[in-house]
Amino acid sequence: MLKFFHRNTTGLSDDELVQLYRKTEDLEHLGILFERYVELVFGLCLKYFKNRTLAEDAVMNIFETLVEKVKTQDIRQFRPWLHVVAKNHCLMQLRKNNITVSFDEMPPGAQAGVVHSAGAVHPADDFEGDGKEEALKDCLEKLNEHQRQCVMQFYYEGKSYKQIADETGNLTGMVRSNIQNGRRNLRICMEKKKGEKWEV
Repeated sequence: MLKFFHRNTTGLSDDELVQLYRKTEDLEHLGILFERYVELVFGLCLKYFKNRTLAEDAVMNIFETLVEKVKTQDIRQFRPWLHVVAKNHCLMQLRKNNITVSFDEMPPGAQAGVVHSAGAVHPADDFEGDGKEEALKDCLEKLNEHQRQCVMQFYYEGKSYKQIADETGNLTGMVRSNIQNGRRNLRICMEKKKGEKWEV
């Protein structure tokens, strides 16, 4: 599997390594930090690409993007932040190659996770339970077409309001309204299904 750097850093936390890299811009510090989670990143990439070579290439590309992202972005916890960066990278590459990912093919973390870079929490994130994923899928299917399209693009593909508006031909205000209404309807549906013990 991919290896980066091997300096003994057992005494340094993720946050300390982030701050050290920002201060020195020494790639060795970033490499040490990334190597802690490289297996997790590789596993996520493999779920999307279903090809070890493509997944390994994606891991290397993600590391390269961190060189600048870690310097400039607000990172409260490195591991979940890295997960979002890796997920969005995979989705972007799939879109570039005109490869679509159906809801069923999305990793669970993408189905019910948080798109931190978009600054919004997915309405399903407050719910827990073994039947959560099936309930979420069913609730998404109950949204009207415009709401479902906007919610999927915003939360699962990490697109901005403007990107969605440009692609759908709608005004930004309409996109925002569809996302807000879709999010509210998803939450209502999920709360109802939780009361029914996730029956679908």
